[in-house]
Amino acid sequence: MKPKKILLSIIVLFYKGERWIDACIRSLQNQSLSRDLYEIILVDNGGSTPSVVQYDGLPYTKILQFGKNHGFAGGNNKALKNTEGEFVLLMNQDVVVHFNCLEELLSAFELDPQAGVISANMLMISSNDLINRHASADRTVGLYKLTQFGYALYCKQQLESHLVPVEFVSGNAMCFRKFILNDVGNYLFDDRLVSYAEDLDLSIRLKKTKWKMYVRPSAQVYHYRHEAFSGNPFQKLQKLIRVSSNRLLVYHKNYRAKNFFKCLPALLLGIPLKVSRTDGTPNINFLNFFIALVFVPAIFVYFIFRVCYQLNAKDTKSDSAGNIFNQL
Repeated sequence: MKPKKILLSIIVLFYKGERWIDACIRSLQNQSLSRDLYEIILVDNGGSTPSVVQYDGLPYTKILQFGKNHGFAGGNNKALKNTEGEFVLLMNQDVVVHFNCLEELLSAFELDPQAGVISANMLMISSNDLINRHASADRTVGLYKLTQFGYALYCKQQLESHLVPVEFVSGNAMCFRKFILNDVGNYLFDDRLVSYAEDLDLSIRLKKTKWKMYVRPSAQVYHYRHEAFSGNPFQKLQKLIRVSSNRLLVYHKNYRAKNFFKCLPALLLGIPLKVSRTDGTPNINFLNFFIALVFVPAIFVYFIFRVCYQLNAKDTKSDSAGNIFNQL
């Protein structure tokens, strides 16, 4: 029999992900969607998760090993070149997928021809929570809302809808039609961001097109989100600076100068506001707010430095191109 055409390509980027890899892959292998309709691409980003090779040989599974850590943006961009499916699903390593998640995501695209990106219903869990991957979905929908302060806020709502329109889609559990990239600059993520806010950049670019963004409530994934905040104080500070400056870079890139500086005070206030509320937590941590507030000036200076560096790199590249042109 002639093999069916691959309809969906799933990219799972692993970075120091040994503790997550088995549960994540087992949940993706065991789905209600016919196994010959989707491929799984496992990426060892920077040689940090060598156990991915243990899954080599599984049906419809590809193993990619990058000797260098390309970050979330660069790693997914490189992996995307190896996809065969009409649809692509990006999945974080610290995720377990509901039994019918893939089938629900694909069926959702049939509901609206202008649906460009559909995110799964993201439910935050801890390592102590018991998961029933075959349980019927209830009305609880985990999604992100883009705030007036420039950051995406995770919230849970009780909804009865097949598709929930949103203005922001998380890079985790995000499914998209591959050909929509033609309308957003012919690229998925901005490599210069490395990690963090690359999904914000994509969402803003998508809002300028005809394509719509949705969350599919019946397509559930379980995300061990609290683990992202582990690390010593120095590592947390590094992440704060990277995430916050990336967010400023995204708005600077996509907004006209006049509109960017008009929004800048709110964007700067958004830095401590974002830190003060952990995803899935309704309470505000005022200590985290004031600690982050202290570093806002340093983050802004670092943002200015990065803008100047990128402009200088762009000019250098243009000068080099001009020199080559003059030599021809």
